[in-house]
Amino acid sequence: MKVTGIIAEYNPFHNGHAYHLRQTRKELGSDYIVVVMSGNYVQRGAPTIIDKYSRCEMALKCGADLVLELPTCFSTASAEYFAFGGISILDKLGVVDDLCFGTESLDQSILNDGTVPEGASENIIDYFERIAELLINETAEFKVIVQNDMKQGLSNAAAISDAVGKILGEDYQKVMETSNNILGVEYMKALKRLKSNIKPEPIARMLSAHNSTAIIEGFSSATAIRNAIYNKYDMNSLRSTVPDGVFEIIMDKYLESFPIFRDDFSTILGEKLITAERAEDLAGYFGISLDLANRIFNERKNFRSFNQFRELINCKSISKATVGRALMHITLGIKDSDMEKMYNADNLKAVRVLGFKKSAEPLHSEIKKKGSIKMITKLADYIPDGQTEMSEDGSIVPDMITQTINADLLYRMICMNKFDVEMKTPWEQPVRII
Repeated sequence: MKVTGIIAEYNPFHNGHAYHLRQTRKELGSDYIVVVMSGNYVQRGAPTIIDKYSRCEMALKCGADLVLELPTCFSTASAEYFAFGGISILDKLGVVDDLCFGTESLDQSILNDGTVPEGASENIIDYFERIAELLINETAEFKVIVQNDMKQGLSNAAAISDAVGKILGEDYQKVMETSNNILGVEYMKALKRLKSNIKPEPIARMLSAHNSTAIIEGFSSATAIRNAIYNKYDMNSLRSTVPDGVFEIIMDKYLESFPIFRDDFSTILGEKLITAERAEDLAGYFGISLDLANRIFNERKNFRSFNQFRELINCKSISKATVGRALMHITLGIKDSDMEKMYNADNLKAVRVLGFKKSAEPLHSEIKKKGSIKMITKLADYIPDGQTEMSEDGSIVPDMITQTINADLLYRMICMNKFDVEMKTPWEQPVRII
């Protein structure tokens, strides 16, 4: 049995994702494809434009055999945590042979002119591996470069990219210029840290760049599709950008429970900012340095909406993505103390099953035999494992699934209020079976 893992957001699912699933099965000879998918919140620090159950159905209709949920603490975090959470789940299943992920660079196309540096490998995995080793070990030279760059006002990501270039060479720095390549490096780091036997298998992205904002016939990025929906673009014009089955789901949910945007959470975020008594209170949320907390605290009087405030706080030394994640962590109440517990594979004891194909029964049987993680198919039966933990401030540290349930209840409330509809609670939502 050949099992391949994919870590994804599918926000929303489009033709490029369908291509990725087809090519994965074709090139790797996969019998089954397991997708670890972000739930109702994503890495940009935003809610998903359409709910996780709909996106699960999209994935199953287009080639996935089993869809598992990446807990909110990982799905809303930076690439390092996002990759670690996804890889940890796949590794604990005990059956996954390889990880297939999209990359903007593949083999000899690593450099802009299509050439390979003298003495360098033509395999992009070798580039990812060398960069991953550098980031894991963090030599004294690396640390000095990053610290000096950040003192000069560069963001952490820009400083790391510069250090990679100065130590390993310009060609390695170019690898770090795109988001999917950065994720590829983080996947390699996670595989190494976990001593996993899962083999990384990159596949070239199809046509549209990850952050492209243009609607292109056939292949458009998720960013372009979200922007088109946000700007009330003619929905029928998006038909060519997604598989037919996906378009049916989108139109069925349109103005019923979709679309959802950051600004729908503005009142909740605003209340959290207003009631903060000091900057240090905000610094307790995950991914917020004291400098960023001070900036948020001092500007909160100018808060009008989630997106407006994200733009206001953004500056050269703090990326827009970092700010977005920080504000979403405040909104959802995800704290540093939570992540100190959760950034540990030993504490990942259960994973939520969002959906599967009936034909994947042999895969389920193998996971039951070889896996070291509990598969939750009925949320009402879920009981958190282990003792309740307390953080330094005396608050309860939730387990990953409970934290995700709380975030889902908030998403549900926003949907019901925005579209004036009734929706099932997380405990009432059934596993999707196709």
